[in-house]
Amino acid sequence: MCEYRVQFTVEARAAYDTLPPSRQAHLDRAVRILARDPFRKHSTAQLGAEEHLRRAYVGPGLMVEYLLAGAIMVVVVLEIFDESAYLIDEADVR
Repeated sequence: MCEYRVQFTVEARAAYDTLPPSRQAHLDRAVRILARDPFRKHSTAQLGAEEHLRRAYVGPGLMVEYLLAGAIMVVVVLEIFDESAYLIDEADVR
């Protein structure tokens, strides 16, 4: 099995650059795993009818959407979730 060459869109790279180094390292490891097997049965999902458009939750508060074109995997969206900001918190329980 060949490994895909990974590229980021300008927007996904800008989001990546906002991450602290420890989260960048975590994302780098996850993307390397996806580059070896982007169709993993666990942790990835097809987006719509096209198998080459996919989503993966790659770590706490990190989700990527990517597409596969030939031997290239393009990270189109990097979404960063603030896990401390939930709709309902302890103050709302009363």
